[in-house]
Amino acid sequence: MKYYPLIRGRQYDLLALIAALDVGLSANIVPVVEPVKDIAGLPRVVAAFAKAQHPLLIVQNPQVGQYGLLKTPKYVLPDPLPAPVQFARYFDGTDTPTAVVIAQSAAQVALLAPDQFAVVPNTAVVRAAGHAPAIYLEDHYPTRAQTQDYYFLQDELYQYPKRFLPGVGTADYPLATAEYDEHGYPQRAIALHLLHVDAGCLRVRHFVSVNNDDYSNPGAKFFETLAPLRAWLTVHPDAATPATTELLALGARHHFPGLGTIRKLELMHWLTVYDRWLAAGENEKV
Repeated sequence: MKYYPLIRGRQYDLLALIAALDVGLSANIVPVVEPVKDIAGLPRVVAAFAKAQHPLLIVQNPQVGQYGLLKTPKYVLPDPLPAPVQFARYFDGTDTPTAVVIAQSAAQVALLAPDQFAVVPNTAVVRAAGHAPAIYLEDHYPTRAQTQDYYFLQDELYQYPKRFLPGVGTADYPLATAEYDEHGYPQRAIALHLLHVDAGCLRVRHFVSVNNDDYSNPGAKFFETLAPLRAWLTVHPDAATPATTELLALGARHHFPGLGTIRKLELMHWLTVYDRWLAAGENEKV
């Protein structure tokens, strides 16, 4: 079983991928990057994964964002890509050869070659089709109408134990959903969303700021999210990662690095914990 996180290629998400490589990401994690912006981070992440000889998939025909609309991007990806980086493609009815196809319906899955590795929807009708090299895609990240609403359910189930997962791989949108928003919206609250393992399941712990009456002082709100983190890690020591170490160091220095860096550390932590979970035995702590 491998994990294929679908990651829209924004700056801090790409920085998180490179940082996760630096702390020892295993080949069980195969990021699927969908380019959305014409930024230098795109060729940089390709070069980093090629240098590390770590598998990476780049979506050749992105469906969201601006990048796929550009006739001549400033930051052009090499073609062919340097091994082991490869192209993936949304199903488009052509016979363009690609390492992985992203199918979005049961009808598209039915048209795939039997040996085509494919990211497919995790629905009953698709599972019944029995496509052997299937990577089942979930869109199940917990969302709230407002960030402060995470306070009311601070820890929740994210993924069932590995023995219940179908296919040769699992895919999702880490820290996001299938719906893509180019800009996002300001929020009164700040939250940290940290993946952890409990009884063989993956869960998400939400750390939420407290004083959320207005949009002011995001730095103070960030420190409010950090306040319970050290105590929580004492109870959940297996959830500690280089990213949580850096978060605690930011708190110790009383330094607010900006929301982009926080996003980078959250995703770096997410990939590290998911990697440990995949490598561990069913009843083994990670």
